[in-house]
Amino acid sequence: MPVIMAEKYKALVNWRPNLIGQFVMSMLLSLLPLSIVVIVFLNVLNKQLAVTQQIVSNNYQVTKSFNALKQELNSLERATRQNWVLKSDSLDKLIVDKWQSSLDNINELKQLSSSQQSTQQWQRLTDTLKAAHTKLVVEAREQAELFVPISEILADLTMWLRETNEAKITQNQIKLTNLQASFINWLVALTPLTLLVGGGFLWRISGRLKGLTSVIDKLGQGDWQQKISVQGSAELIELGNKLQWVQAQLHMLEQQKDTFLRHVTHELKTPLASMVEGTELLADEIVGPINNEQKAVLGLISQSMVRLRTMIDSLLSYNAIRTSKDNVSEVEFNQLIKKVSNHFEHRLNAREQSLIWHNSLPTVALNLPRELIEMILIQLISNGLKFSKPNQAVSISLSLESNNLIIQVADEGCGIKEHEKEHVFGAFYQGKHSKEISLQGSGLGLTIVKESVEQLQGKLTIEHNEPQGCRFNIVIPYKNKGVK
Repeated sequence: MPVIMAEKYKALVNWRPNLIGQFVMSMLLSLLPLSIVVIVFLNVLNKQLAVTQQIVSNNYQVTKSFNALKQELNSLERATRQNWVLKSDSLDKLIVDKWQSSLDNINELKQLSSSQQSTQQWQRLTDTLKAAHTKLVVEAREQAELFVPISEILADLTMWLRETNEAKITQNQIKLTNLQASFINWLVALTPLTLLVGGGFLWRISGRLKGLTSVIDKLGQGDWQQKISVQGSAELIELGNKLQWVQAQLHMLEQQKDTFLRHVTHELKTPLASMVEGTELLADEIVGPINNEQKAVLGLISQSMVRLRTMIDSLLSYNAIRTSKDNVSEVEFNQLIKKVSNHFEHRLNAREQSLIWHNSLPTVALNLPRELIEMILIQLISNGLKFSKPNQAVSISLSLESNNLIIQVADEGCGIKEHEKEHVFGAFYQGKHSKEISLQGSGLGLTIVKESVEQLQGKLTIEHNEPQGCRFNIVIPYKNKGVK
């Protein structure tokens, strides 16, 4: 039993609602305060409406009874004046009934009145009627002026009753207005909260998705060491688990590819070295003389082996770029320029070509991945020289602009056609060059440049160079303290 309870508790703690559940919960949380305010407002409004109805009904009943009282008193005055002349028994009885009916109406008004002031006002009228009754009926006075106090107090009560009713209605209207204003104020105050809760849900989901996007981007860039930890809804957690599986599979495939590439290139270099050695022995006629036709065949074999060696070296460089850890070191570009120039010295002398450097970088060392920068320069210069004619030059420009390292490599060769620009960075792609271009590359040079620039989070573009050839533009984000 304790084990079952522990499992249920663990399942409850680890429970994560799905996106629909989270959306419903967020809507409930956002609408709950508004719902409470609406319910409270409707309850108070119903009570106030009941009060309003009671006030209207009470005012109607009081007004009705008071009007009936005035009619009774008017009838009483007429009957009394007639009896003074006619001396009729029926009029005497009618007068007595009228006096009693008037007193009954006053008692009814007292019952309808709830305030002490109202009771006092009706009591004044009662006292006035009793006084008049005593003088007119009991003492049998026949004086018309005895009705004057009754008429005066009726006029006063009429004015008082109208003012009282208006005051009650006005006070109730004020309460309704205040209630409406309070409700609107609560709505205005709670609307931002509602938007905040709903916006918080969207922001939370957006943040989780941005995190997943960042993870996927890193996976696309070959970052297999990142830790994938996704929190949130059940769908997102499941997606995170799938990404972890994909990461492991891609990492395994990448390792297998790297291992295969290393082994292949290594295994190719050994027989290639033997072929080169054997070809040199034949060319030097160590094993015996050869004729011109055989020398031509050996020349073709040598050219193929040179190309094969270039391809192997490019594959090794390509693999080194893909597995590079972006080691940052201090790069002194004057020394780097000298090193790159020495790399192409024999090639430049053989074809009577040249390199023109335009270096406007500061003399201080810059913190950059030296190997990547060197490989970019070598590959772009090699590509430019390959498509340049003898006696032509390749221009290299280095500068810093707006915290960016700018590298431009321009040649005067045959250029790149517009429809080929989107393909030249693909691995092993060989464009349709001019027939005058006899050198064949590995098809990996520009691929290495592209991946190196991407690894530096830079941008690579191709432009037409005037009057001919092409220009590669590279922009690499860079921020070095103290360097402008």
